[in-house]
Amino acid sequence: MSKKSIRMTTTVAALAAGAVALSACGGGSGPSDASGAVEGTIAYGFWGTPARAEKVDAVGDLFKEAYPDASIKTEVADYYAYIERLTVRAAGNDLPCATGTQSTFFAQYADNGVLRPLDDLIESGQIDVSGIPDDVLEAGQIGGEQFMIPTGTFVRLLAYNADMVAEAGLEKPNDDMTWEDYAAWLEQLQANLPAGVYAAENEGGLMFTFSSWIIGHGGEVFTEDNELGFDKEMLADYLQYWLDLADAGVILPPSSIPEQNGALELTPMATGAAVAGTRDIPHIYITEQALAGAGKPSNIEQVSIPSEDEDQSANILGSNGISIPESCDNVPTAAAWIDFFANDVDAALAFQSDNGILTNTDAQDALLEDDATPDGVKQNVTILRGLTEAGDLTTSRYPAGLNTISNELLRLYQSVAFGEMTVDAAVDAFFASAEDALN
Repeated sequence: MSKKSIRMTTTVAALAAGAVALSACGGGSGPSDASGAVEGTIAYGFWGTPARAEKVDAVGDLFKEAYPDASIKTEVADYYAYIERLTVRAAGNDLPCATGTQSTFFAQYADNGVLRPLDDLIESGQIDVSGIPDDVLEAGQIGGEQFMIPTGTFVRLLAYNADMVAEAGLEKPNDDMTWEDYAAWLEQLQANLPAGVYAAENEGGLMFTFSSWIIGHGGEVFTEDNELGFDKEMLADYLQYWLDLADAGVILPPSSIPEQNGALELTPMATGAAVAGTRDIPHIYITEQALAGAGKPSNIEQVSIPSEDEDQSANILGSNGISIPESCDNVPTAAAWIDFFANDVDAALAFQSDNGILTNTDAQDALLEDDATPDGVKQNVTILRGLTEAGDLTTSRYPAGLNTISNELLRLYQSVAFGEMTVDAAVDAFFASAEDALN
């Protein structure tokens, strides 16, 4: 499948439900001053573990060597605490000069003037983006303006246990499947699996799988006006698809859904209880390691998410990156930090793609060539490069309120799956809840 027609509508979701109103936060007077020397101390806020913080500190030391008059003070928190802190600090115009952002939540800050457009910094050469593929770079744009420089990417694909498929005597799935093809393949697979093993996980309540379904059917998830971009029939068809698979006994029963939302190493695919399911690229290697550690068949391979249009990818790309708030009083140093973090090869080797797959192609080359790079990181880079070279990526626009909408889809799917309500009633309830969340 060529999938050359890449849908680029900037992934902009907000995972924090009930975010504080930000309309009064922005400066609204154009980008803050970018002139001046790279000097002084700026703060860099990001989310992650202590291990990630150590790697960021190592990059900061390298930055200090490159810019002796400048330094980086790091501020780290776990993901959800970081999101909460971001909302509060944005309301007080107190964001760090270098603010870690993600394609799933930066839109509300850009739309309300909290974040500074970076286009002038790119045009001046203060931030070099020549090594970042265009389709990846666009994940940090809104309305054609660059508000985030992507430094790490994540893409959800259809993963499957190739060893278990081979043992079942079936051909592997391929990149050209429609959803109907996928269902037929699962039914064939299930007929050749041992008792207690399911062909696939149950994704009827997963918003990101539904998003791929919408895009693969030629639709859009949300409009530029932050409204639902699909109709009720689209959702009804999606819910019925997974209900039919459950009735056929080829996916995990709805009672097992909580297991899918737990620790990655304990999910059905990672324990050998299911053969297939969608996974972000870095999760594929982790799943393999969990299976291998338990002495189970562990060769996990991946194909594109099913799509009804052979020229429309349904592999949704998201990005982690760095933005500069309008309130930053040291833009030259913030720009230098972003440029260094995104492009410096030594920085790439020190960071080891710890928060998504590094976006700079030179940095990717360095990771692939370095013997010290973990096998999992090399595998992740190789998979991503294959997708970018094939043009098999897409993005989708999400407004603030995604977390609320995602939770509602999961709740309603489970209600239908357990026979507590009809598909039509669930669809009506979803649209009503989504409208409230979006407003």
